Amino acid sequence: MCHGISTYGNGAPGAHLGLHLEFSQMARHENKLSAREAQPLLELQHRWIAALVSADTGTLDTILVDSYVDTDDSGYRTDKAGILAALKLGDLKLTSIKLLETGVHKYGDCAVLTGTSAQSGMFQSRPITPKILFTAILVFQNGEWRAAAAHRTAVS
Repeated sequence: MCHGISTYGNGAPGAHLGLHLEFSQMARHENKLSAREAQPLLELQHRWIAALVSADTGTLDTILVDSYVDTDDSGYRTDKAGILAALKLGDLKLTSIKLLETGVHKYGDCAVLTGTSAQSGMFQSRPITPKILFTAILVFQNGEWRAAAAHRTAVS
């Protein structure tokens, strides 16, 4: 059953990894989603970002469901294996990802993260889009939250 519960966060810096990775954890509450309810979802987002920046494919393998689908800002889709391979081969090198805002919307065992981030890095020797809007779909499986899909749109 889906229940519409959401919260929205904004720009407070949090953990700092050596590669200039900042996290947003401040939340303004909407529809009665408590900070405690949003916390596991935001923690997953932070682990996901940290794993991308550090190219930690082992951690990403546990975060992404096997059927994970990623749609990038140019409309290209790839699966979990493609993301992991791009990081292992060095085709994708992220230097930093800074969350500017994150909205958390929970619907039973599914959740949607929406927001904006600034990022730097390279994909196949070309700079990545510096600012994006994102949507991520999370699912609760076997007692933990995991990422099922992500979509990014470039912001000018």
